[in-house]
Amino acid sequence: MPQFNKIIGILKPNSYLKTKFGEILLTKIPMQAAQSPESAALEIDEKDVGKIAIVEGNLSGDVLYSAQIIEIAPSITSALIKSLIEKGILSLKDLQTQLANIESKEKRKLCALVIGHKKASPGAINKNTGITEFEFNDDLAIRIEKKIKNVDIQRVYRRTYKELPHDINELNPDFIVSLHCNAFNTKASGTEVLYYHRSEKGKKMAEILLKHLVEHLKLPNRGIKPKTAEDRGGYLLRYTKAPCVIAEPFFIDNDDDLARAQEDIDGLAEAYAKAIEEIVEVV
Repeated sequence: MPQFNKIIGILKPNSYLKTKFGEILLTKIPMQAAQSPESAALEIDEKDVGKIAIVEGNLSGDVLYSAQIIEIAPSITSALIKSLIEKGILSLKDLQTQLANIESKEKRKLCALVIGHKKASPGAINKNTGITEFEFNDDLAIRIEKKIKNVDIQRVYRRTYKELPHDINELNPDFIVSLHCNAFNTKASGTEVLYYHRSEKGKKMAEILLKHLVEHLKLPNRGIKPKTAEDRGGYLLRYTKAPCVIAEPFFIDNDDDLARAQEDIDGLAEAYAKAIEEIVEVV
C-alpha cells in the first residue's frame, strides 16, 4: 500500500478513518513502538464523526501511526462531499489524488530570478547594436519563466543596488539566480558563473548553471568564480540569505558572443530553465 504524508477520508467511530485504502486505525503511537496501536488510539470527538478530514501520519497496512488531524471540513461541506461520493460523482480516490497534487505544489521551491541593472542604469552595452545588459536580460527572464515547470519563479527588478539584497530577502526564496552579461574590451569571450566563496550550495549551483550555459552557447568555459563581499558582484552574493549565483554567460560588448546568444535566445532560456530545475535538488 502506498504511503502518504497526508490522507483524506471520513472520520468513523472508534478512531477509524474511511479512506481509498479502506478503513484505517488512527493511533498516536510511533511506528517503531512496541505497544499495540489500539492502546493509544487517536480520539475523535463525537461531533466530528462522519465529517471529511485530512490526517497526517505514517501509514503501514491498515494503521496510521503518529496520526494527527490536520483539518476537518465543516458539516455542510462534509455532507456535500459525501453526497457526491454516494452518487458516484466523486470518490475518495479522487480526493486523495487532489490532496497529493496540492501537497506537491505546496512543496515547490521558489527561485528569485534577478534582472541585472535597471532601465535607468542598464549596465554594459554593445555599441554596434545598442543592446544593453538590462534589455537583453529583461527579455530573457520572461522567456525563462515561461519554460519553468516545477519551480516557482519570482522576477526581481532592482530599485537600488544597496536595497537589492533586502528586497530579495523579503521574498524568502530558496535560491537566487541573477542575470548579467560580461563586458571588457570587445574581444574577451566566454561563459562564467560567480558565487559567494563561503557558500557550498552556491558553488554547486554555479557548477550546474555553468554546465548548461556552456553546453548551449559553446563559448569558452571561463569556469565558476568564488567572490568575497569586496569583489565586484560580491555584495549581492554575501548579503542575500538564500544561496545565490550571478550568471555571466557571454560578453555583450563582443559582437560574436552577442550574436551567438541572440541566434537562439529561446534555447538560452531553456538552458537556464533546465539548470534551475536541476538546482532544486541541491538547495
